[in-house]
Amino acid sequence: MTQRTVFITDDFDLPETMDAISERLAAQGINVIRGPKTIKGQKLVYPAERLNELFGRADVAVFSSRSICSKEVIMAAPRLRGIVAPTIGTETIDVKTASELGIIVGNGAIPENYISVAESTVLLMLMLLYDPNRTAAILRENRPKPGESQHWAKMMRGRTIGFVGFGRIARNVAQRLQGWDVNLIAYDIKPPAEMPFGVKLVDLDTLYRTSDIVGLFVVVNDETRGMISERALSLMKPDAYLVNTARGALVDEAALVRALENRQIAGAALDTFQSEPLPADSPLRRFDNVFLTPHMIGHTQDVYAIRPGNPFPDATCFSDTAVGNILSILNGEPPKYCVNPDVIPLFKERCSRLDASL
Repeated sequence: MTQRTVFITDDFDLPETMDAISERLAAQGINVIRGPKTIKGQKLVYPAERLNELFGRADVAVFSSRSICSKEVIMAAPRLRGIVAPTIGTETIDVKTASELGIIVGNGAIPENYISVAESTVLLMLMLLYDPNRTAAILRENRPKPGESQHWAKMMRGRTIGFVGFGRIARNVAQRLQGWDVNLIAYDIKPPAEMPFGVKLVDLDTLYRTSDIVGLFVVVNDETRGMISERALSLMKPDAYLVNTARGALVDEAALVRALENRQIAGAALDTFQSEPLPADSPLRRFDNVFLTPHMIGHTQDVYAIRPGNPFPDATCFSDTAVGNILSILNGEPPKYCVNPDVIPLFKERCSRLDASL
């Protein structure tokens, strides 16, 4: 059998995962090509003069959200059968072009990933309502307790939580809010036939106007990019909060800064940003009613390694899942976690055609 070749991107944020994937594939006799180094704060765009060198022999290519898998990259890979992202996000992959060519796309949509993000999203909601850092500072700095009328903590009970998008993460957030006596509303361009967990479907403007907490749970595309705009923020209540554990490109950060300055909304919790890491001079850093984390609030130990004694028999992690997805594609089978399942028949035709040409 002709030796298979897998291209694996560099990722400054996932070096151990990428190395583990490379080592495990190489141990099985697969030729591994590693990509050029990524740089913090930039998306890696592969230079045209290196496309054939990097992708000309690739049967599978592994990309992350720090590198761009463009149409030009895909067209430079005539042997390509599949593209794999080790994590959930595929916004840097031209899935449309891949699908048109019968190239299957897999990702790391493992429960450990989306449940971790869901749990941490609930945490951020509570952080905004209770502000425990402010409370802890009273003890740490040996200050007197505030008077009754000066307390800042707010209960979750009775509030309205709005889900912009109702995919895996949003559904798991809603599931975890059962029993909290909250009102759950959602907007989704392709909602499920039946909304679970007592969630009520509403239009987007109604969600902005009535939610006490607006959570973002959509992918980035031409329709969603910058959707948290000046208009959207103007519709939100002055005592409402914004939570973003999805992608920074969903938010017009300049508009958000203005809304915070003008007290149009009560605050925000942001785990993702337009530029990552968040620049040191970002005006978002100066607000005491904004809770910022460096795109890792849901990065638990569980997504990187299977913990000993894990009670879930199907437990997995990023590197295990990526290797499994890659091997499935090399064997002519769709990956376990498939982004474009509609193209499976076309993918199988492509694999047969490529096999016949070897």
